[in-house]
Amino acid sequence: MRLPSVFATTLAWTLVASFSEASAVAAPAREPFETVRGWAVERRVDKPAPSCRMTRTTQDAQGATVHAVIVSHDGPGVSLLLADRDWDFAGDERLSVPLILDGTPLGTNPIWTGDGQVLRAVLAASSLPDLLAAKTLSLRFTDGESRFAIPDIAAAYIALERCEAASAKPPAVAVEPALPSPARMASYTVGLAVERVLQDCDVAAPESDRAAVRARMATLRPEMIPYEAAIRHEITKSRGFSCPTADKEQAFQEAMRRFIAMSPDDLAAAIDSQSRPEVVTPVTKP
Repeated sequence: MRLPSVFATTLAWTLVASFSEASAVAAPAREPFETVRGWAVERRVDKPAPSCRMTRTTQDAQGATVHAVIVSHDGPGVSLLLADRDWDFAGDERLSVPLILDGTPLGTNPIWTGDGQVLRAVLAASSLPDLLAAKTLSLRFTDGESRFAIPDIAAAYIALERCEAASAKPPAVAVEPALPSPARMASYTVGLAVERVLQDCDVAAPESDRAAVRARMATLRPEMIPYEAAIRHEITKSRGFSCPTADKEQAFQEAMRRFIAMSPDDLAAAIDSQSRPEVVTPVTKP
């Protein structure tokens, strides 16, 4: 039975949220997906597919919402939710009301479930082509007819399908970059020191050597970018930076030559062997 109309200043959107939710539960969090010719396609952010819906609202001259049409998937069928600010149905009221599409009744009357200003029904998948071809839909009550405009519903439904497809994809998992090998880290550390000396100090170095240093650093830098700041910090903390003095010029030239000519593994092995203490074999006197 249709109850006397009650004017509502605005639709209570907690009622037009997913109707399967208990009415006391707050509307689920949603985010916009796409807007298509007056239809707003949204998806839930706390639920896997199917989680999308498309909504079209109609306002009066004062900007207050008069009607709302919400379409979403419901198993193999389609959930159709209609809201009218002049309705006032008893909670969980069930009624059989003809659905009229562009003036033509849709076969068997759907069974609608009411709650306040909202009616909801699940339409069979076979009804979808007729629904998507329509420009208006109406509910024919014994005391009158409620009419809803649904222009461009087919275009909006295509966007709804795109939303469902996007929601069904598993979220991308951020993958931490693989830590470079110790040899490459050591080689890059040497390269940073050589690079800075060439930039800031008055040392003898032909352009060919400077170009070779830049080329080697260019091959190492992409994988080192996440760690470069930490490496520079450790260099500064451990020994700081100063230009090589005259007596250290030859050592710098050798370090640069090794950095250019040796692979990271060979350079790391050379550094490691230099850092080992010399083993002195005791000599026994006769």
